[in-house]
Amino acid sequence: MKNIINLNNDYYAKLVCFNNEIPDKAINIINLKLIKLFKKEPIIFQIDFDKISTKDYKKILKNLLFFYNLSMKMKKKLGFENNNQNIVVYVINYNEEKIVQKDFIFAISAIFYSTRYERYNYIYDTVCDYLDSYFYGKNLCDFQNNKCGEKRNTSSTTGCCHHFKHKALGPFSKLVLCEYLNTVNYTCDAKCLSCKLFTCDYLNSKGIKFRIKDILLLDVFFNPLQKFFIKYMVFTPKEKILKRLIKL
Repeated sequence: MKNIINLNNDYYAKLVCFNNEIPDKAINIINLKLIKLFKKEPIIFQIDFDKISTKDYKKILKNLLFFYNLSMKMKKKLGFENNNQNIVVYVINYNEEKIVQKDFIFAISAIFYSTRYERYNYIYDTVCDYLDSYFYGKNLCDFQNNKCGEKRNTSSTTGCCHHFKHKALGPFSKLVLCEYLNTVNYTCDAKCLSCKLFTCDYLNSKGIKFRIKDILLLDVFFNPLQKFFIKYMVFTPKEKILKRLIKL
């Protein structure tokens, strides 16, 4: 396992095995107090996965985001140079085999972006890649002869990968197969997060369902109204979704 994680935006996390490898001035993210922001510089954080409960992940990340934003306004220096890498956080007891811990590191990485657009763009792409990898090569929709499992015993070929040809006309327009569906391997080439999150009754019956509250990156960084649009802006290009999220 590598001992350096690139958190993007020129920040890095260093994985250590022992507590004595962590600088004394490192701030434990469980105990973020504003007084420490005034007293310490540069700002360095520490994460001990053995001391963090998964049920507290969201609260800790929101506190860290607030702490980071305030430190930027105060023009505090984050991290210190080590072998041409800006180490901003030390991590101990990290197990890369645990998905929840990897998701936590992804969220840490999102925090250290300079702008909301950069942060949302990173989150959007990361979640899309995760959902794509979940479906890729598995044909979970059980397509056969251009019919998904939901429509197998019907005369209809219209499934969730269809949309109105002219959206403005709604039900007065015919339904067409989504242009982003690859009919060779039945993967989705669209960068539409809302489409990728959707699962029909057929997939739900197989135990496949994606909820925003179960995806840490979406649950932590977006408010209820943003989550509504993330869920329902189907057949919408990425840039339009990001533009809407930035406004909210």
